[in-house]
Amino acid sequence: MKRVVIVIAAMLFAGTVCFSQTADFYGVVSMGGSLPVGNFGKATVKDDEPQKWGLADESQYGGAGIGANVGIMGAKRISGIEELSVFLSAEFFFNPLNKALRDYKEQYEVANINSHDKYEQRFPVYFNIPVLAGCRYDIYTRNRDISIFAELGVGANMRIITDHYEYWNMYKHNSEAHSYTEDYRTKFSFAAAAGAGAVFLGHIQVGIFYHYLGTARVISDAEVIYNNPMGYEETAAPAFSRGVLSPHMLSIKVGYLF
Repeated sequence: MKRVVIVIAAMLFAGTVCFSQTADFYGVVSMGGSLPVGNFGKATVKDDEPQKWGLADESQYGGAGIGANVGIMGAKRISGIEELSVFLSAEFFFNPLNKALRDYKEQYEVANINSHDKYEQRFPVYFNIPVLAGCRYDIYTRNRDISIFAELGVGANMRIITDHYEYWNMYKHNSEAHSYTEDYRTKFSFAAAAGAGAVFLGHIQVGIFYHYLGTARVISDAEVIYNNPMGYEETAAPAFSRGVLSPHMLSIKVGYLF
């Protein structure tokens, strides 16, 4: 999967470098913050324990927190219509779990460390990689030092969720231990995005964008390992359905147009 992402990014980067060599082609590299909106950023917590989030039960809550994103775009101006362009873009969104779930993790570890010789827990992280094709319209000022733009694109999103891992010794001074790993399957879905902003001095771009990254069910495969003085057991649980997620993302990005 990593190789696919690297190949796509390399192709887009090479394309934008070549595009920038002529007046009809240009590229944009950008980075910024990403804010989950709607149910993707929600989690219900009661008595310091999460009740509903999309990786724990059948819900549509994602529990995602503020993250970051980077992107690259290659565009071609339409012949005879300088303001209108068509583009191909790829972005990479990174979002950890939100503060409520991270606080729960820390409190849970503190509560259990008193009775366990060792306790570790690693919560999942969301990665979304949309590849989009669309149109862009630029309105230029007379001296072209400042312009404003609007974009609209559609395509596909690849959603990756890192695994959820727990390890603990049952009691202090006892070799009896458990570990639990839950792996989440990569999913592909429809994606769309819209954005607007301004370009300063012909190269510095600032914009605000809204991404809909599709709707897909969360399916996980779990493994439980139990180790005690009497033996070792490893169990693979049936696939779990962990709810349906619909990532919606609001991002503010700064880019360089070349």
